[in-house]
Amino acid sequence: MTELTPGDFVELRGRPWLVEAVDTYTPLKPVRLSCIADDAQGEPLEVLWDAEVDARVLDRDDWARVGRGGPDSAEVLAAYLRVMQWNSATAAERDLLQAPFRAGIKLDAYQLLPLRKALRLPRVNLLIADDVGLGKTIEAGLIVRELLLRRRIDYVVVSAPPAMTEQWRDELAAKFGLSFTIIDREHLNELRRTRGFGSNPWRTGSRFIISHRLLTDETYAADLREALGSFRARALLILDEAHHAAPAASARYAVSSQFTKAVRDLAERFEHRLFLSATPHNGHSNSFSALLEMLDPQRFTRGVTVSPKDIEPVMVRRLKSDLRRISGGFPHRVVEAIPIHGLPADAPELVLADKLTAYGELRLQRIAKLPTAKAALAKLAFVGLQQRLLSSIAAFARTLAVHRRSLLAAIEDTNDENVQTVGVANHDHAELFDLGLDEDEAERAAQADEDATADIETRAGTVEAPRAALHAELAAVDAMLVIAESEKGRSDARTRWLANWIRAELLDGARWRERRLIIFTEYEDTRRWLERRLMEMIGDTEDAEARILVFSGATPADRREDVKRAFNADPRVEPVRILLCTDAAREGLNLQSHCADLLHFDLPWNPARLEQRNGRIDRKLQPAPEIRCRYFRYEQRAADIVLDALVRKTETIREQLGSVGQVIEGRIAKRLAEEGIRARGETDLAHAIAAEDAAELLARARDEMDDAERARHERLLREQDVLRQALEASRERVGVDPDDLRRVVRAALARADYQLDEAVSDPVNLVETFRFDPEHPAFAAEGGWSDAFDDLRVRPRRRGERLNEWRRAAPPRTISFETPELADGRLASNVVQVHLEHRLVRRLLSRFISQGFQAGLSRVSMIRGPGAQPRVVLIGRLCVYGPAAARLHEEIIPVTAIWTEADRGVKPLRPLGESGGATTLRQLEDALRGAVPAPEGAVTRVQRLVAQDIDQLRPELERIATERLTRAEALLARRAEEEANGLAGLLTGQCARIVRELGAAEREAAQFELGFLAEERRERDRDRRHWGEKLAALERQVVTEPERVRTGYRVNAHRLEPVGLVYLWPATG
Repeated sequence: MTELTPGDFVELRGRPWLVEAVDTYTPLKPVRLSCIADDAQGEPLEVLWDAEVDARVLDRDDWARVGRGGPDSAEVLAAYLRVMQWNSATAAERDLLQAPFRAGIKLDAYQLLPLRKALRLPRVNLLIADDVGLGKTIEAGLIVRELLLRRRIDYVVVSAPPAMTEQWRDELAAKFGLSFTIIDREHLNELRRTRGFGSNPWRTGSRFIISHRLLTDETYAADLREALGSFRARALLILDEAHHAAPAASARYAVSSQFTKAVRDLAERFEHRLFLSATPHNGHSNSFSALLEMLDPQRFTRGVTVSPKDIEPVMVRRLKSDLRRISGGFPHRVVEAIPIHGLPADAPELVLADKLTAYGELRLQRIAKLPTAKAALAKLAFVGLQQRLLSSIAAFARTLAVHRRSLLAAIEDTNDENVQTVGVANHDHAELFDLGLDEDEAERAAQADEDATADIETRAGTVEAPRAALHAELAAVDAMLVIAESEKGRSDARTRWLANWIRAELLDGARWRERRLIIFTEYEDTRRWLERRLMEMIGDTEDAEARILVFSGATPADRREDVKRAFNADPRVEPVRILLCTDAAREGLNLQSHCADLLHFDLPWNPARLEQRNGRIDRKLQPAPEIRCRYFRYEQRAADIVLDALVRKTETIREQLGSVGQVIEGRIAKRLAEEGIRARGETDLAHAIAAEDAAELLARARDEMDDAERARHERLLREQDVLRQALEASRERVGVDPDDLRRVVRAALARADYQLDEAVSDPVNLVETFRFDPEHPAFAAEGGWSDAFDDLRVRPRRRGERLNEWRRAAPPRTISFETPELADGRLASNVVQVHLEHRLVRRLLSRFISQGFQAGLSRVSMIRGPGAQPRVVLIGRLCVYGPAAARLHEEIIPVTAIWTEADRGVKPLRPLGESGGATTLRQLEDALRGAVPAPEGAVTRVQRLVAQDIDQLRPELERIATERLTRAEALLARRAEEEANGLAGLLTGQCARIVRELGAAEREAAQFELGFLAEERRERDRDRRHWGEKLAALERQVVTEPERVRTGYRVNAHRLEPVGLVYLWPATG
């Protein structure tokens, strides 16, 4: 057996490998290997060396093979050199940003800050708390791609709200070339059908997406815990809308929810974590610190106060208003009330409002005698009825009928049983997304859920009620129900206004203009009623049945994606003009491409939900300079005074408070949900909402997040300059020119007997586009092309749709190598911008990085170049490997010389100095773009001296490589020490803070008992017990974790491999 030692490079099974370990204590001597090939980097293998066929130790033979078989064509070698350059990455330089140039995005400098901060962290634990609509998904995608390039992660899980899972999958695939699998009920059933019931879905790949709801389901969470173990290195968790995981706000001390506990248990198993939330702080320090501990348990401990100094390295926070002041680029938002006035006194909206108010007062007389807790439960039924009446008479009628049945049942039932605890109902029904129901089933489930909520709320309000009082209430309900049932199918003043607006703004006679509108409502009953009224309005217009689309909690997953795609498509192509949504669509969706008008048909009683609705069109890449968000205000209805105050307060929060406004939003929502809008108290309540400031909680949130407006603005100004400089410096080093990418793709297609020029299509605003035919014989000859073209199709494959039927029904879109931006700033929806990581481009470029292709290259070419003297460039690649053959550093190294033919025996080639070399490298760049072959005579003259030229230039290449290796090792060692020492200091400081908090907690224990609810005290006690356990864990980590960081940067091996030899032959002379 050949004597092998760790660090040797070997070749077997057609690929190069790095020897990681050799077992010399067993007779068979197994060898553990890691692949170093570009197309299988890091792949592990264990073999019995003597049993392998054609296994050999790599040595200088690689250089001896350069030039064998005659020169390569200029175009092919130029493409190969480009791919080698693009395929080199480094972990040594934390300021070098590589991901932005390997993505199909329209990048703004501010979006680089999360990436820049992530590269400065030993563990990438980062809270991206940017404003709604600033592109947090893109920022997270950049980090994922960069960490993959640097081999710092190999396993990624994204958890998002149910309505967002498919958008996450599509954005990561289209913009970053990252394929993710959505883990849901259907995927799990299919996996068990094909692989058996015991198959763990989390072990079938390395990139997954799961909804928040399913993350709390043991069917899914248990298998994920099993796949992760207690801790998985190089694993990344991305938690979208992370504020859902923070302990819920209570009176004095926030309390953990089921989702909090699920995330806390899973997050600690990942080495890296990205949390995304526009509203991370609810005003409770313990809630914020608990969220931060899930993010970075080595830096934060729940219940321990957070300081701005602690949070600065791990949080990014910018507002649209701040960015607009500095650089513009975001639309101006107009929030406009639509006054409804001049109604007759017997208008049903007004009559029912008065009757419901009187009914509320009647109930309040009885409820006032109950204990506080029971009185609070009893008020919920009235609040629910009031919310539904303010939405529509149709929604009110349905719930009032349920309320009546429950009230009647209470009268007939003399048994005073305890009524289960109920809370504020959630009307968006987003959880239905995960149940795999069809649309009709989902609608019935939503109705049943709302009916059950109304029943529980009503029964809660009848506990200990005298029968006489309930009979009086039943009579009042019957009087309202007569009116509601007779009016529930008719139009109201709002729909009449809407009909006039549609005729004036969306229609030109019977023909539709290109303008679009989004309408939001809280309730499915209102949505269905409004859809019928809208169809009545537009029934006589062109193609009326295709003009309205619906997005609600009952909309199936496939249908949701079709709706989003159609609404964001060019109005000249897709006929939809009105999107009717419930609050299931309020969170995270991008609906801004062709829409700048949004109407709140009713208003949620939570300012945060109102802002989330507006954020569907007020976001990055909104091409309109102004967006309009409208709502109705009945001038003759007292409750609308309160709703108007709610809207104005929401705008004040957005403009003045930013993310810390969540503190006030929660208090306003709680006030309205618990009390409703009382008779003769409307004006006082409106003033209270306007004056709400939650000064203590607000100050705490601002202090902990360093979110004062002036500090935020100054920080942003500093960051913008640094980010622009970093982007340009990185562009010079690793930027990918679209023209260069097009040339390489052209060369790769030519090798498949397909000419790119045959695919030229219509340009988009001077951007060249291309349309490929998947049925072309060039693509039919090899497998794998169909999958590559699937990423280009006009829509994803629907669940249950046959593959061939989908491919026939959904043709590929055209592609471009530059951003396909229209004149108005929109991105062309029918064009895909391909980039280095796009699946089609990877499929093409794989031809140049596969071992089989490289083995067939001579790696020598003669190209026409500028100047009067022939020049030669020898190019090598230095690869530096760490644990598991992770490439810590890669660098392309050229050596240049003036090429001479005479007296070579006594006058060897002399490498040029730095200035001459720089000139030649610039000439090489230009020559590679042209790739014009040298004359045949020159090729013959050069060919006989190739081996001699390599021998004479290689010593200089090795000398430079040694210098670069020393520099890279120093950079890696310095990075390792900085991160290890920083981590040690962080852990030590956290230990000291916990010790201080433990001492303070003992002194304040008695005081804490006063004024806190029992559940809050239990939560506080759990936090204190956790401090002791956390302290012991941190003390162990002070010893182990810094060394683990150092090991990750330790150089185990290096290799200088040949890339190519290029001769630049002058056009004359």
